[in-house]
Amino acid sequence: MYKFSDEVNVDSEGREIRKHGDLDYPVACYYNDMNKDLVIWHWHEEFELIIVKRGSVKISVGSVEEILKEGDGCFINSNVAHSVLKVDEQQEGIINSIVFHAKLIGGRHSIYWKKYLKPLIDSKKRQFMIFKSTEDKEITQLIQTAWQTEAEEKSGFEFEVRNFLSRIIFLISEGECKKDYIPTVREIRDMERTKAMITFIENHFKDEVSLSQISRVVAVSEGECLRCFKRVTGITPIRFMKEYRLIRAAEQIRTTRQNISEIAEDCGFLDMSYFAKSFKAIFKESPTEYRNANI
Repeated sequence: MYKFSDEVNVDSEGREIRKHGDLDYPVACYYNDMNKDLVIWHWHEEFELIIVKRGSVKISVGSVEEILKEGDGCFINSNVAHSVLKVDEQQEGIINSIVFHAKLIGGRHSIYWKKYLKPLIDSKKRQFMIFKSTEDKEITQLIQTAWQTEAEEKSGFEFEVRNFLSRIIFLISEGECKKDYIPTVREIRDMERTKAMITFIENHFKDEVSLSQISRVVAVSEGECLRCFKRVTGITPIRFMKEYRLIRAAEQIRTTRQNISEIAEDCGFLDMSYFAKSFKAIFKESPTEYRNANI
């Protein structure tokens, strides 16, 4: 199921809304051009594998940031918050990602679940792993092969994709790929607080939300709220709320015929000129141009 990616949208718990495959075959692959796509902070129950096709991108997981270059890849565990950004305005950044549920490889009553999948999902050491094209050739090639096989959907591709992904999970769970990320106690605490703050912002993005309200969600001072959120995301909670509002507005502009000024107001922007300026700063097009390009 090969898809050009849209902006990432999340539900009331902060998990990604997008459906990855279906119940019978829970896997899908995506093509992301980081000059056009926004992969904001989100998390999902599925595993995710990413490979950089051209240029470079910045992968953020917790307070850790990694620059991945062409041919490099990474693994993101179940329910681990992450984002993907382009490195700079001038540089290309195109990625392929494959998102799949653990049950594709083995259900909860199988030896695969008990011996490999559950320990991997529960592992604090394996939340995030990077793979360099020059050092981890087997796994980076497997990611790309799995993605290509899924995208082409030739006869019997489901068996092949499951086999490739099973091999990748085995390599990860056995620790053969050395570049892993082990979060500290503070990083784990920061991530849980930030996920709670993100969920609150997403549930109230249409309202006037203050830093004080956000800080009360996790019972910390405004100063610690700012520090914690920035340690994880690199931006302030208010900046995140603005970007999230713009993403929700873009979704409505792309998928409905509602008046753009009404969409802006519905997404928390009362000043139309400020909305248009902010929208263009992120999407490189005016709201009208964006709608026309996505008809």
